[in-house]
This record gives sequence, C-alpha cells and structure tokens, in this order.
Amino acid sequence: MLLLAVLLVRLNWMDAFLPPLPGKSDMEWAREVERENSTGHESAEAVIATGSSFSVVGHTNSRQPGIQQAWVLRFDRAPPPRWERTYGKKKPGTGTLGRAIASMPGGGLIVAGEEQIAVGRFQGWLLALSPEGDVLWEQTPGHGVMNGLNAVSVLEDGSIIAGGDQDGVGWVVRMDPRGQQLWEASLPQLEHVTALVSLPAQRVAVLGTAETATVGLGSSRLLLLESDGRATGEKRLPIEGRGELDALALLPDGGLVATGRRSRPDSTDWRLWVVRMDPRGETLWEHVPEGAQMEAGHAVTAFPDGGIVVVGSSWREPLTDQEAKVWRFSAEGLLLWQQTYGGAENDVGDGIARLADESLVVVGTTTSQDAGKTDLWTFGLTPEGQLLWEETFGAP
Repeated sequence: MLLLAVLLVRLNWMDAFLPPLPGKSDMEWAREVERENSTGHESAEAVIATGSSFSVVGHTNSRQPGIQQAWVLRFDRAPPPRWERTYGKKKPGTGTLGRAIASMPGGGLIVAGEEQIAVGRFQGWLLALSPEGDVLWEQTPGHGVMNGLNAVSVLEDGSIIAGGDQDGVGWVVRMDPRGQQLWEASLPQLEHVTALVSLPAQRVAVLGTAETATVGLGSSRLLLLESDGRATGEKRLPIEGRGELDALALLPDGGLVATGRRSRPDSTDWRLWVVRMDPRGETLWEHVPEGAQMEAGHAVTAFPDGGIVVVGSSWREPLTDQEAKVWRFSAEGLLLWQQTYGGAENDVGDGIARLADESLVVVGTTTSQDAGKTDLWTFGLTPEGQLLWEETFGAP
C-alpha cells in the first residue's frame, strides 16, 4: 500500500492532475504542481461516535507544508471541535495517514494508518490517545517496509485488532491495551483487509478484497477469526460475479452488514451494493439498484431496530464529478430514503456514525466549500436525512 499512490487516488480531482499548461515545459509544469499541492489539502477518512460526541480521523499537509500528518478532531454534538491535533512523522520525505478510528474503554481513542518512513518504505501505524488527545503509546507492528493498516476495532477485553496488508496479502494484528503485540495473522485468502469488527468472545469478522485487477472489480471474502487469529469460516461475496465491499458493521442482533460496489455482468461499470448477513455470514438480503447510475458505498452504521444507513459517492460523470450520497434501509432491506449532499464541485462521504439521539454524522472531503483546496468536510443529519449543520476545515 503506497502512501503516494493512495493520495493520488483519493485526491484525483485536484488540479495537480490537469494536463500541462500550453507553453510550459514538462519540468516547469511538474514544479508548479509540486508547489501548488505541497500544502492546503485536508481530508477525513472515518468517524466514531461515543454517546453524544464523535471523533474524526483524516490527514492534512497544511500544518507542516509538504508533509502529510494524521489529523484527529474531537467534537461534542456539533462543531466547533473540542480539540484537534496532528500526529506522525514531521521530517521531509516522510508522512503519516490516519485511516481508521475506534473508541477505547475510558473514552480514549485508537487510530490506525500507515507511515512513510523513507522513499519507498511504508509501515503500519497504531496510535493510542487519551480522551484529551495526549499520546499514550505509538507502535508500528509488522515487519519489512511494505505494510499498512486501514481498519481497527476494540475487543471486549480492551485489546486492539487492526487489519491491512503485509507482503502482498491480508494481515491482522492484535495488541494488548498497553500496545504490546499479542499475535499477528497472515491471510493469504485476501490481498488486503478493507474492514473488520469485533465479535463476542474476542472473535473478529474480517472483510477483504481478492482477485483484484487493473480493469474491473475483484471479489470480496468474509473471514471469521477466533481469539487466537485462526480462520474458522470463510464466505465469498458475491457468490457469483464481481464486487468489492469496503465497509462492515455489526448489527444489534449479532448479524453483519457490508457495503461497497458491484459490477454489472460483462461490464466494468458498478452500482451500490449492500449485503445483510446473519451471525454466521450467510446472506439474508442484498441491495443492488437498477439503472445506469454509478454509485458506491464507503461506510455503514446501524440503528437499534436493525435499520441501516450507508454513505458513499454518486458520480454525475463517469469517474469524475462526485457528490456524497446517503441511503437509509429498514432491517428487511427496504430503501426508506436516499439523498445527495454537497455543492458544484467534488464531494465524497467516507464515514458515518450514529449519535445517542439517533442523529447522524457524516465525514469526508470536499472541494465545493472554498475553505481551501481539498477540505475536511463534516455535516449532521436527522434520522430522515435533513441537514442539521455543516462545517469544513481547511488550511489554517
């Protein structure tokens, strides 16, 4: 998982990727692009709710121009943030991405991501924070120089489970609450882990992608791991065809729900894909809408009654011009409402959480709000999808 490659994908609408301007040499254009994009870009990757408060993780290159740093913001019910801090490497040629966030017992936070420690060298990164944002411990589990973490959860005993990829295959690591590694597991069934959730008895449900290709989608696998990391169950999703699931959530009845995108037969296009499963991973229902609209789910959360809310993207033009979109489903899979959010430029919803009063918080990235080049974006919704508040955070 290459830090630079990831940034190019996530920020592919930036002016950095416009063709060279007329009359300029390639070298002049490249230098101008580097100067233009060395600062002023912020994004949110995930959000976690704790009662009536919520915390956001993402990254910024504005606090120290030219260096990507993980960025954590903690809010009460709505902006402004109670506090916000950056973490990670601070030397030129290095950088840190915050990918996922989870709540720790006592109100602390655990952040998972990756560090670039030198040119072409990357490693998984875990950071434990106090409720006030102070660093409790920081670890880089794994071996070698090509691994990363993009999913994290906390087990019943307070230990941490994180997933990503190492040596080209899926990888899961378990740490105790003090940051000491308990075990790690290589998952050759997967190319990388996209999401995971903790289950009763220190078990873990792991979602990942396999059989990826440069054109079209791969397929996904759901693995059930025991407390020692042994895989005791595996499901291919979809059973037939192609589709990639990016997010996973635990439901009140012990079942699971995942979301991502699924391709049409004999086509490289895709549509929103939502899969509801029982506790064993057996599919109960799927939602794949009709029509030609290109859409994908990026995150999912659940209501106490088993209802489901998905956030993702809808493309007004193929692979460009995105708008954030939210879908709400009943526990039985009935689409209750769907709504797009954002402005005239590109807007992406990457995370969603439900607060104690059942309102929703969405986080992502926008170029529509004029706070900077690409800005961290967050907004609140009623359970019916009405906008409660909206805020962006850009260059200081």
